[in-house]
Amino acid sequence: MKKILLLLLAVFIVHSAFAAEFIDGRIKLVLNAKNGRFSLYYMTDIAQEVFEPLFAAEDPRTSFLSVIVNNRTYKMGETSVFKTTIGGTSSSPSLIFDSSLVVVTQNFTFIKTDSSSMTNGVLITITITNKSGQTVNAGLRLLIDTDIGEKNSAHFSTNLRDINSETVIDNKSADQYWASKNNKLVLVGSIESQNRPDTIHFANWKRLNDAPWKITPMQGRNFNLLPYSIDDSAVCYYYESAPIPKGDSRTATILLSSALPAEVNAVLADINTDNYGRSSIEIQKQEEDLAAAIRTDLAALQDFISRLDESIVSGVNISDEELAAINLLISRIKLKYSIP
Repeated sequence: MKKILLLLLAVFIVHSAFAAEFIDGRIKLVLNAKNGRFSLYYMTDIAQEVFEPLFAAEDPRTSFLSVIVNNRTYKMGETSVFKTTIGGTSSSPSLIFDSSLVVVTQNFTFIKTDSSSMTNGVLITITITNKSGQTVNAGLRLLIDTDIGEKNSAHFSTNLRDINSETVIDNKSADQYWASKNNKLVLVGSIESQNRPDTIHFANWKRLNDAPWKITPMQGRNFNLLPYSIDDSAVCYYYESAPIPKGDSRTATILLSSALPAEVNAVLADINTDNYGRSSIEIQKQEEDLAAAIRTDLAALQDFISRLDESIVSGVNISDEELAAINLLISRIKLKYSIP
């Protein structure tokens, strides 16, 4: 029995070193250091804590990050050139890919869009840092394989168009987001962002997956690749290769959020007006600041009550100046907290 327990403990330790699960609000994020992949899930039933996958769930390896460094491409998690580890914090975890030339950090910050009462997405910040002694040319692409909209005639849509065939959106377009939905949930991805991608390519997943970098666009082509890949679509973000001086870095930011179908219009409105949401760290800081302000105001009110008690016990009248100061304090507190 002791050997069995030790064996189970060893298996658990090895598994924990490879994969980590983070839950914040309605979002579950799974990071896997063994294959360099991440998976996202959305809680569709809060009472039963039921999570639905936002990416194709049969094989989590179908969504991945690739980088191009000095004209050589690497698929993160599938090359010995990069060592993969999990870092960051519970509210902002990271996949870290380290090589002799560059270190790539894929950070995930839990966010909530302004219309949501709970965390409903992640802000993905991908940073390529040049750790070599000379300038390197580097870029990245993020392939997201979601099957949410694959039973619809339009697998995706943006604020400007439905996407029912292969489509390329460049960095000069007015598209602000893309969305993919079924009868259970909606996945929304940013197009307009702090670091807008050079292109976003909606195409058959296998066409995108099999290419080491970019494929030749075939605008209007369907999402099939016979004989096996039928109505199999994916979206790929491209940040083209660019010089990074030694010691410097470049960053890509992509927001992914989700909602139930009945709530999606509010989420889209947030993105349409650049309300990309607040991170759980920012929310916690705001809550801490509010709690500190309340404690300060309560202390002032307690001091006011103590002075009144002393005046009543001693029989000494409170001066007009003190009464005016007390009235001003009460008025400000009522205004601050919207007390009638």
